[in-house]
Amino acid sequence: MHLPRYLAMLVDTERALADAYVAMSAGHRADADVTFTCASFARQATAHAAELAATVEDRYPSTGDGPDRLRPAPFTTTRTGAVGLLRDLAELHQLAVFAETTWELVEQVGYGLRDRELIAIASRRSTGLGVQVAWMRTRMKAEAAQALLVAT
Repeated sequence: MHLPRYLAMLVDTERALADAYVAMSAGHRADADVTFTCASFARQATAHAAELAATVEDRYPSTGDGPDRLRPAPFTTTRTGAVGLLRDLAELHQLAVFAETTWELVEQVGYGLRDRELIAIASRRSTGLGVQVAWMRTRMKAEAAQALLVAT
């Protein structure tokens, strides 16, 4: 069964997403909405990574065989200015969409296994990530004209 490795990858992805939100919050202090929203999202990602990690350890321990886990690229630094914010949001968006899609797949596996706990965890996180992805899209749209048309 490949599910344990996939769940371990998802834990890593949630942790990477939390780190990325922390970096965004600290790196774009001039934009209060980014600072506070990303700090809130970081707390959510950290909590979900911990919840999933506990489930993985208890119910789906990894056998360690098979291909290495996919690890998202680290997101530890941010760019400056309006274009930098736009690019950082775009990269963060990619990571969040990857996590959202992976949670949706895990939810489907939960249905196949009739694992109500896994379904509940995945459903909550998939919904939460949907909200986060929508916020990022809206924020990028709001930033795009200013960042790309006005010389700074």
